[in-house]
Amino acid sequence: MNRFARIAAHAAWLVFLASAAIFGAILQTQHDGFSHLTHPLAWLGARGVPGAMVFNLCGFVLPGVLAAFALWSIRGAMPKNTPWAARIGAQLAVLSALAFAAQGLLPLDLEDPNGGPHTLAWTLWWLSFVPSAALFAWGLRRTSARAGVVALSAIAALALPLMIFAAPLVVPIAVAQRAAFLIWFAWVAWMTTRTRVWINQAPPLSRV
Repeated sequence: MNRFARIAAHAAWLVFLASAAIFGAILQTQHDGFSHLTHPLAWLGARGVPGAMVFNLCGFVLPGVLAAFALWSIRGAMPKNTPWAARIGAQLAVLSALAFAAQGLLPLDLEDPNGGPHTLAWTLWWLSFVPSAALFAWGLRRTSARAGVVALSAIAALALPLMIFAAPLVVPIAVAQRAAFLIWFAWVAWMTTRTRVWINQAPPLSRV
């Protein structure tokens, strides 16, 4: 596993958190009423919001590209006899990262916050990630992969939809959305760090 890929995976979530914190604080100072507890993160990059372009680049595009680079390295490092499910999962993981980056290229429209290209990119992000994590868990269950890699993928595949659909029933939707992002970043960092443990070990025992 490329050392630079592991650095990129951790840099992705660090840049994301720093951007959200810094730009959120700036906007809260300039526009009293903004809060991470009530506003979607994409509000920081919405059309017409001061500093939106910079936030979109730092908060979505750069972290997404870094994550895509890290996940692509996982895909490329897999042995040829890696189960098909894990290989497809790796491809979908890269797609998920690119969709995350696309959220910064397709700014939120405050007049239509629940529609438009930004929402499409958001939907593609989680729709590609959930089966990706599930396929990783399924494909690696009988291989030399460490149990933690399989377990975390399974947990992430279940937790992220819960954050999107169930959590907003008990917590503010903005909080649930941020939790979903953090689950994704944690999975990317963990997978990029831990897969080097099993990729160079014994070959998979099953192709299913």
